[in-house]
Amino acid sequence: MRTNIHEFFEKRQQLGVQPGLDRIEALLEALDHPEKKFTSVHIAGTNGKGSTGAFLQAALRANRYRIGTFTSPSLNSLTGFILYNGEFISEDVFAELFEEIEPVIEQMDREGKPPSHFEIMTAMAFLYFSRNVDIAIIEAGMGGRDDTTNVIQPVLSIITTVSKDHTAFLGDTLVEIAAHKAGIIKPHTPIITGVEGEALTPIVNEANKNRAVLYRFGMDFTMENIQIDEFEWKNLGSRYRVKLRTIGLHQHHNASVAIQALKVLKNRFGHLDMHTSIEAIQKVTIPGRMEKIHDNPFILVDGAHNEAGVRAFIKTVRAIYPRRKVHVLFAAFKDKDIEEMQRLLADVFPNLYITSFDHPRAAALTDYPLQDKGEQVEDWQAWMKEKIKTSMAPILITGSFHFVDYIRSFVKSLEASE
Repeated sequence: MRTNIHEFFEKRQQLGVQPGLDRIEALLEALDHPEKKFTSVHIAGTNGKGSTGAFLQAALRANRYRIGTFTSPSLNSLTGFILYNGEFISEDVFAELFEEIEPVIEQMDREGKPPSHFEIMTAMAFLYFSRNVDIAIIEAGMGGRDDTTNVIQPVLSIITTVSKDHTAFLGDTLVEIAAHKAGIIKPHTPIITGVEGEALTPIVNEANKNRAVLYRFGMDFTMENIQIDEFEWKNLGSRYRVKLRTIGLHQHHNASVAIQALKVLKNRFGHLDMHTSIEAIQKVTIPGRMEKIHDNPFILVDGAHNEAGVRAFIKTVRAIYPRRKVHVLFAAFKDKDIEEMQRLLADVFPNLYITSFDHPRAAALTDYPLQDKGEQVEDWQAWMKEKIKTSMAPILITGSFHFVDYIRSFVKSLEASE
């Protein structure tokens, strides 16, 4: 891909997070509204969006649908935001999309309404999907109501989970955060949620207001007979035994939400075999989520980028390695609750290391408030090289997906140079 496109997006990231729909609506209007030209499923949630979307797209592809996915953050540089049938679009296709949209960006810049990095990515994805797919799975970036992606009219909406994240933008309580995510609910459009407890209330209220049929985990569908990689899904009329390749009990929850989504989509599309769908779900592996990237030593990466994600990471690691020594390297964005994440990790893992990485939102070492919890690492690349050469214990990398992406690329480059 042309270097200047990479440079453009790097500079555009400096605009930061810009909630609101005015800019994306203007961008899409100038492109003749591509968001109105494809069928979509919209997914919001604090955690589980990517995994639920991955299960869903695998099942739909197995039923011979052409599937687009818009996901963030990317684990494959710029092209990783937009997928076709589970594969990143090519750099040439990305460049062509950018060249088509660039004049509109320049005009908006001149008018003093510069679209953000994420808004441009969203518009490019919608442009691509409008020409190439049967169904697009669209993940919200942050929240829901004011998120850039909330300009589509989906056939189904999904809210996976609600926990504390992006509190500066979404609120300090679970109910406030859930209210933002409930903003993706559209009139007369089915909504599925994995949310339980007090955060369910604003979702129920929004569904009632929009006369949207609501399917709730633990009430309208659930799972039983749970093992570490296997569970039984059921609702009032169906029951399926599911054995996953993805590690982590939280993935059972994500798969359960995806199966309910498929049941709803089956009512709409007809040609959707549930047994074919379950078989496809059972084969799914998910990059950046409890993903093994190296043997000898064993290296696992997981984008646990908020408190709920860290708790799930700890629970899964302790299930796999109940007593074994592990090395844990952690780096996160400074706008997250880094203190609580650091405390949770330090309380469980004696060999915890804290570092930073090259990103405008990355927490510097001085941003971590608990200086006595975890050894600070100034150069994570040097640390990785040394541990790969000398460690007999598993190396676990967690925190920001952007940091996980750097680690994946770095380890891959080391393997290529051997």
